[in-house]
Amino acid sequence: MARNPRNLEPSPLPGSLPTSEDAEERRKFLEAFHADRPQPDSNLLLPKVHRILIVDDEPKLRDICRTALQNGPIQCEEAADGLHALQAISERPFDLILLDMAMPRLNGEETLKRIRQSPTWPNLKVIVFSGHMPGDEMAALLSHGADDFVPKPYSVAQLRARVNAALRLKQAQDRSDLLNHRLSGVNYELEKALGLKDEHLISARNGLVLALAKLVEYRSLETGTHLLRLQKFCRALGDEAKKMSEFNLVVDENFVQTLVACVPLHDIGKVALADHILLKPGKLTDEERIQMQSHTIVGAQTLQSVAAEYGFAAGFLQMAIDIARYHHERFDGMGYPDRLHGHTIPLAARIVAVADVYDALRSRRVYKLPITHANAKDHILTQSPGHFDPAVLRLFERCSDEFERIFQVAGD
Repeated sequence: MARNPRNLEPSPLPGSLPTSEDAEERRKFLEAFHADRPQPDSNLLLPKVHRILIVDDEPKLRDICRTALQNGPIQCEEAADGLHALQAISERPFDLILLDMAMPRLNGEETLKRIRQSPTWPNLKVIVFSGHMPGDEMAALLSHGADDFVPKPYSVAQLRARVNAALRLKQAQDRSDLLNHRLSGVNYELEKALGLKDEHLISARNGLVLALAKLVEYRSLETGTHLLRLQKFCRALGDEAKKMSEFNLVVDENFVQTLVACVPLHDIGKVALADHILLKPGKLTDEERIQMQSHTIVGAQTLQSVAAEYGFAAGFLQMAIDIARYHHERFDGMGYPDRLHGHTIPLAARIVAVADVYDALRSRRVYKLPITHANAKDHILTQSPGHFDPAVLRLFERCSDEFERIFQVAGD
């Protein structure tokens, strides 16, 4: 009987070779695992009719939603309360649920919890409706699995925009799932063909990681060189760290190679953000800021699920998880999402924090203009007390000229 991938021993870090017994065990496991693995629907790459369930106890509001949305490739169904909605979801596939909060029998919040606690259709999106809602209540809804929030009263244009954004996101995630499944098949074939030879396998893995990470860049309208610059910045900081005694128990060439390979995944959780938040040119509201900050948790949880399901490349994935979740933490404990402080923040995340902020300061965004190298260096070294690890700041100061050279060559 094939072993559960969750029970596999962690694979070696990149650069170390598995034994022949490890390779044979891995080969047998992969053959059994992929033989039984269900194939995703290849029609996900084709145009489709989107199915929306409108859940509201007021028939007039359901009718307004249906009239506003039911055109083109959209089909709407209705449910008068949460219980009817749960029944419909259990019987038929839906892409999006429009869920009112104030309903009899089973209110919107409890309905949302039950939807997310039960197996549902892949990447099902939920947009909730409500009147004025305090920030803590909004945060609770997001933690229960809401994808977006539309305040009442709303305009038809606003409703259509939010629905279209959610459907585009679902379609992107469906395509990503299909791509991931196909890539896992490619990875399996690579492992079989190469006999788990690290040099070739790591090269293939790194290429797949970069391709997946670029999905976020495409959605956020970045130029495509942001990930390349981050890799080069991390290489510069890592090479400098290898020379300093305070890092020599942790940072070696293997650490730096792993850091450079997995830093493109630092913002992978942003693929779950709605367009109106990701691309907003102005200041975010409190509710939008909470959703934006959730990308760290979403990214880490996504990578954790990959590690749990496939059970290999444990060292690589653990560093990627640490970076995705903690690269917005601050050394003084005032960051997010977990308010870690000092050396409780993983070293890889502390290094990426400096590289990411430098690149953000130097780059043009929809909400800001770029600044010069000198101003960015001053901001990081003297204008951000408590933000960064002082030891990593010493690394940055020693290789800041290399940062400027990298940006001149690979800047926007």
